[in-house]
Amino acid sequence: MLVLSLCLAGICGAEQRDAEQKKLVLQKKQLKARVETLKQEQDYLVFQKTMYESDSKYLIINFAARNMQLKYKDRVLKDVPFKRVLGRVSRLSHGALMLTQKIEGPKERNLLVFGQALVLQGKNAPSTLLEKGIPRVFLSRKNFLSVYYAIESGAKAFILL
Repeated sequence: MLVLSLCLAGICGAEQRDAEQKKLVLQKKQLKARVETLKQEQDYLVFQKTMYESDSKYLIINFAARNMQLKYKDRVLKDVPFKRVLGRVSRLSHGALMLTQKIEGPKERNLLVFGQALVLQGKNAPSTLLEKGIPRVFLSRKNFLSVYYAIESGAKAFILL
């Protein structure tokens, strides 16, 4: 009887340990996701603080809300919605980008190029050929031109996914 009760207690204890193990693994995954979210929020806040201290305009591009903001210090100068994105947004990463080129083409076929990561453009197709696969954000003509002439080469943008 004593041996039988010890065997049954061992089996129940093993099942409890397995359940606790699964619970701990799930909790660990949730905590890792939370830490990653907090790191992204911290990056965003540090970016905003540095841009507040510098005296330049910058962009906040939110792909989840399909919205872009042109900001100066802590003020929103222009709120720009966008409807169309061409290319893989999954190729983008959360964080800061720098405007590397402002291309001015004929017939208002202008581009704002953020390295190999992102291109902002108006509705007209650009005459400049760029590498395929780079995500492109299409803005209305009026909104694009206001952003194009407001920021200078070397301006920063922050991507929120």
